[in-house]
Amino acid sequence: MKNYQNTVKFIFGLVIIIQISLIFFGYLRPSIIYDYLDFWPITIFPFLILLIFRKTNIKEQVSFYVFIFLTFVFLFFQAGHFFKSEFLSTYSFDSSFQNLNLDSSVEHQVFIDENNTIHLNYFIGSGYKIDIINEPGKSGFPEAIETIVGSPRAIIFREVDTSSLLKVKGWEIELGSQDLWKLDIFSIDSIIHLDNLNLSPSSLSGTGEIYLGPNLNLNELILNGKYEITVSKQLPIVVRGNATVPSSWLNATVGYLNQIDETYKLEIEIIDGSEVIFSDG
Repeated sequence: MKNYQNTVKFIFGLVIIIQISLIFFGYLRPSIIYDYLDFWPITIFPFLILLIFRKTNIKEQVSFYVFIFLTFVFLFFQAGHFFKSEFLSTYSFDSSFQNLNLDSSVEHQVFIDENNTIHLNYFIGSGYKIDIINEPGKSGFPEAIETIVGSPRAIIFREVDTSSLLKVKGWEIELGSQDLWKLDIFSIDSIIHLDNLNLSPSSLSGTGEIYLGPNLNLNELILNGKYEITVSKQLPIVVRGNATVPSSWLNATVGYLNQIDETYKLEIEIIDGSEVIFSDG
């Protein structure tokens, strides 16, 4: 019995070490600790049982079955995090908010200057929507500050104070296709999908991937950082500055042209020191 007991304890200890490693390397959200506390009758109370029976004749039998039970419970919670199961408090609350009542007659400028990831996309309509990227990371939860006067009117997305155990990878933001936007965004390892959006001259800084779609309405984009950019073949652009472009693009006096027979609709300026790679989409 003692050999089996030691084996079970070893397996349970291995599960704990694996979870700590997954948290350390960013594959498991540290908020699992809160989930263990929320479900204390099956995660914490069994340890109390071990203390109660530690001086009895059946302590080895109790220890054997308790550690088997705890091993399955901790593996179950770990699987729940990977599948974002709603029975866990970490994934059960609604972290999203939106404003679908913006004044479409004025321009709105989006400011983001946070060291986190942004997934930017669009939706058909007016206003904006925002939610967290529910994966391990170092980003706090977002809040929005809006100005009600001026042109453009600013919308500042920033982090609120968030427990380090609850922090996430970043934010998912959707902008309405019926509004006029101006972007001033710094973000890391982001995915920015620019299509079906009306944009005035905008700037993006940081790192990540950018998709420029055929229905993008934008005259000028300034890039500063390290990006991989996919350009729709239906969107004529010119690129000024140091960039890596497909061999089929024309190196003209005005810059790199992706469409030789079309007048460019979008001018992209690359800030010195940036690393930008373009490809056809």
